Amino acid sequence: MKKVVVSMSLLAIAAAAQAQSSVTLYGRIDNGIQYETGLPQGHKISAESGDWGCSWFGLQGSEDIGGGSAVIFQLEGQLNTQNGQSAGSLFGRHATVGVTNAAYGTFKLGNLGAGELSQDSWGLDPQVMQRYAISTLVHGRNWPTSTNGFEYTTPTFAGLVIKGQYDLTNNTNWNSAAAPGGQGRGDGIEAVYDLGGMELRVIYDELRGSNGTFDDVYAHSRMLMGGGTYTLGPVKFYAGYEHLNAPQATDASINGGAGAGALPGGVTAPTSVDHEWFGAAWQATAAALITGAVFHANANNGNGNATMYTLAGTYNLSKRTFLYTEVGYIHNSSTSNIDLGNDAYGSNGYDPVTGTSSVTTSAINNPNYGHSQTGVFAGIMTAF
Repeated sequence: MKKVVVSMSLLAIAAAAQAQSSVTLYGRIDNGIQYETGLPQGHKISAESGDWGCSWFGLQGSEDIGGGSAVIFQLEGQLNTQNGQSAGSLFGRHATVGVTNAAYGTFKLGNLGAGELSQDSWGLDPQVMQRYAISTLVHGRNWPTSTNGFEYTTPTFAGLVIKGQYDLTNNTNWNSAAAPGGQGRGDGIEAVYDLGGMELRVIYDELRGSNGTFDDVYAHSRMLMGGGTYTLGPVKFYAGYEHLNAPQATDASINGGAGAGALPGGVTAPTSVDHEWFGAAWQATAAALITGAVFHANANNGNGNATMYTLAGTYNLSKRTFLYTEVGYIHNSSTSNIDLGNDAYGSNGYDPVTGTSSVTTSAINNPNYGHSQTGVFAGIMTAF
């Protein structure tokens, strides 16, 4: 009888320990087909991983340490599910450990990765950062990553939450990267105010180049973004504004330091960009969502302006899986050649400012100056 009591006690202790800590494996896979025209060499049909959103896998866990506090961790990596390769480092999206408490907030440190504050702009985006969305007209400026960082998020006070981040360079020079070509110091702050049917969001962040300056408006710059959403029955309305500023940008510092090349007459490296948008999401049925939005961006120093029109839809097959599609059209002014992709500035080998190519013509995605571009994609997303 005594042995039975001891065994039951051990089972109770094991059950309590299991209830106080957890580890979850999670992920999602997004594959689709894309057609885009308006490229200098014609049109392109391609199989894509992540047109609606990145494919990823990860682990996250929590351990109750008493007093209402828990130690938390997250490890997450991105995948190209068309070729099975890792898209970046193994846990490039997240590699953090921290402590959370409902009364005192949440603190994390490590590779904040895709948690960099400007990526929270999906909350202001009618197209929730799909391929044709809030990042397109600013060459992926809303897609930076945050390394060597720490983050604090407050508890919710009457609907208000504030989040702050700071990224170290691990260098004797406080602002400059430890290695040439790396990211310099970054920091930012975000405030979200939930009023029920209305949500307001403001984000400010700074991303410095390897030399510690703001020398590329689409990569190493100051960003201020503000906007909100308003829900009225089955429709959610969106509106927002973003300003980018890089006062040290020169023709030599843009395009990853590759220089400006042959610019159109009267055009020099942009030092500021103004970006605004509005749109709506309509929950047509319990399974079907339709979204539409218009985005407009204007860059200084003769770089012109571009307007993008988008229409998209998703259809839920289950709680885990949905089908998606989106159509996008960009109209460029005479000194603008923005494409429909979310490529980082100059990353595809075709300088978005200069129109010069350093790779084979098959890799060029940008239209010629003053030309439009149209695209459509469709696919399936499943989560686990």
